[in-house]
Amino acid sequence: MSGARHPYAETEPEGAPDRRYANADLLPAATGEFRWHWWDFAAIWICVSWSLAHLMLSGMPGQDRFTWPQTLLIVGIAQLVVLLPSLLVEHAGDRYGVPFAVFARSAFGVRGAALPALLRFVSACVFFGFQADLGVQGIQLLVGDAVGSGYDDPFNPAYLVFLGAQLWIISKGPNGLRRFADLAAPVLIAGLAAAMLWASAHGEGPPLPEPARPIGWGTEFWAAAAPALASATALFAAVGLTVPDLVHLGSRGRPAEGTGRRLGMGLLLPVLMTGIVLYTMALMSLSSYAADGYSGSLTLHALDDMPGGSVVAAVMLIVATLCANLGLNLVSAGYDLSSTAPSAIGFRGAAVLAALVGTAVAWWARSSSDYQVLAWANLAEGFFGTVSGILVVEYWIVRGTRLRPAELYRAGGPYWYAGGWNWRAVVAFLVGGVLAVGGSREGAGAAWDGPLLPFLAPLDDFGWLVGLLVSGGLYAALTLWGRRGAPAGD
Repeated sequence: MSGARHPYAETEPEGAPDRRYANADLLPAATGEFRWHWWDFAAIWICVSWSLAHLMLSGMPGQDRFTWPQTLLIVGIAQLVVLLPSLLVEHAGDRYGVPFAVFARSAFGVRGAALPALLRFVSACVFFGFQADLGVQGIQLLVGDAVGSGYDDPFNPAYLVFLGAQLWIISKGPNGLRRFADLAAPVLIAGLAAAMLWASAHGEGPPLPEPARPIGWGTEFWAAAAPALASATALFAAVGLTVPDLVHLGSRGRPAEGTGRRLGMGLLLPVLMTGIVLYTMALMSLSSYAADGYSGSLTLHALDDMPGGSVVAAVMLIVATLCANLGLNLVSAGYDLSSTAPSAIGFRGAAVLAALVGTAVAWWARSSSDYQVLAWANLAEGFFGTVSGILVVEYWIVRGTRLRPAELYRAGGPYWYAGGWNWRAVVAFLVGGVLAVGGSREGAGAAWDGPLLPFLAPLDDFGWLVGLLVSGGLYAALTLWGRRGAPAGD
C-alpha cells in the first residue's frame, strides 16, 4: 500500500509522509486496494447485528412490557441517534481512504488524535473480552464442559482455541476479516433459517411477543422508553465509531460516485439490525423463551429436540462472534494503537496486542462479580458522543469536507496546531465528557457507587446526545471564533 498514490494526491504538496506519524497500514487506501464490496459489508453487518440484537433486548429496561412495534421504534431511534453522526464521520474515510484515527488528526492534531484513539482502543479491549466469552460458550456447546468453563483459568482450552482463531484471522490483515465474513454470513443465515423454521413448526408461542401488561402509546410509554433508549444507545455507541474504520476499507477515491455507495454501506447496518431484532423477538416468542443476555441459549432453546440442534446453535454462535469481535473490536483497535506509534507497531501487531489486552480484561472480569459490560457501555457512550460531535463540526462546518490527506502525516502543517495538539478539541472533549458521564450511576467493575457528580445524574440516560451536542457546540464556538477569516481548507 505504501507505494500507492491516492487520487487526491495531485492537489497535495509533494514529499513523503513523516515516518513518525505514518506506516503502510495507515496511509490512504488506494483505489481497489482492499477490494471490499457491498456484500462484504453486508456479511459483517449480519454477524454484528445477530451478536448485538439479543444482548440489547435482554438488557433493555421494561422489555417485557413493550409491544413489538414499540421495541422496534426504540431500536430505530437509538440507531438514528448514533448512526446519523457516524455516517457524517465516515464520509471522510470513504472519500479520502484514511482510517478513523488518522482522520481524527484533522480536529485533535497529529499528536492529539492519540486521545480519541486510545479511548477507542481501551473500549475495544473491554468489549473484545465480553464477546470472546460468548465464543467460548459456543465451543463448550460443541464439545462439552471437558474444555473448561471460564476465564478464571488462564489456560482454559476453549478460550485458547477461540483466541487462536481470532489471532490467525487478524494476522491476515483486514482482508482476512473480509474473507472470513464472506464465509461466516451464509452459515449464519442458514442457521437463522433453520431455527425459525423449526420454531415455527414446533413452537407453542405466538408469532410475535404479546406482553401481559402492555404499555400504551401515551406518557407512560415515553417515560418507560427513556431508560430503554439509553440502554440501546449505549450498545450502538461503540458500533457507531467503528463503522468509519470498516467503511474506509471500501474507499474507491471517486467523490462523484461516493455518496450513493457511502449511504448504501452505512444504511445496510440499521436495516439489517432492525430486521434481526424483529427476527429475534419472533424466535423468542415462538419458542416461549425468556431473554438472559446469551444469544446462543436462544438459538439452542429454539432448536430443542431438533437432531443436531446443539451443533447448529454452537456453530452459529462461534462464527458470528468471531466475525463481530474482529469487525467491531480488533480492526478499530489495530488502527487506533498503530496510529499512536506508527514507526513502532503496524496494524497486525497492534490488533494482536489488543487481543491479549482484551484477554487480560476478560480474566479480570470473570473474577469480579461486580463487573457489568452494560455499565461500561453506558460509561463509554458519552465519550464517544463527544468525539463524534467534534469531528462532525470540524469536517463538515469548519473544513467543508475538504482535507489535505498528506498533511495528516506530517509535523508543521495545518493539522499540527500547537505542538501537535489542538487545545480547542481537547477542551471541548473534556467539558462534553464530564457532562456526559459525570452523572453515571455506577462504573464498570463498581469503580464507584452512585454518580460522581450527583447534580448531573438527570443527564445519565442521554450521555451520547449530551456529549455530541455539548462538545460539538463548544468546539464550533471555539474554532470558528479563532479561525475567522481563515480559508476552509486551512
